[in-house]
Amino acid sequence: REQAPDLILGGIAIGERHSRRQDEHTRILAKTGEGCRFFVTQAVYDVTATKSLLSDYAMALQERGEAPVPIILTFSPCGSEKTLAFMKWLGIHFPRWLENDLRLAPDPLATSVALCESIFAEVWDYAREHGVPLGINVESVSIRKAEIEASLELMVRLQHRMKTPPH
Repeated sequence: REQAPDLILGGIAIGERHSRRQDEHTRILAKTGEGCRFFVTQAVYDVTATKSLLSDYAMALQERGEAPVPIILTFSPCGSEKTLAFMKWLGIHFPRWLENDLRLAPDPLATSVALCESIFAEVWDYAREHGVPLGINVESVSIRKAEIEASLELMVRLQHRMKTPPH
């Protein structure tokens, strides 16, 4: 604060940690109090964990009479068993049904992109209903050209979805 008062700082928010501990929203509030102006999630594949975090965050803000800071959701396509194993090693949680769908898909990468888009749409609508501003971050955790290109395709799809009026 003393050295760079105009510097905008962000923090990390992890929906899966909220599922286990039920306190990630309080971490966000505490970090906001310390100067964080936005939060970035790890890659989102567990829609329930993410919505639970956003719900508890919105309720806590309402109780405190405070305004939300943006939550930037990260999405990362997963196109192979190797990438899936790496993502799980990073701590990304894949619900069992979703992991099975990826493993059994004739085209896991296309399936992953479609799942990410669907997850985003659900979380986007939920967050809008609860007054939590969202942003998106799309990244590839793989060096495979197909997965990098899929991340670019996914970014375009999610940007389009952000511009689409709610249902």
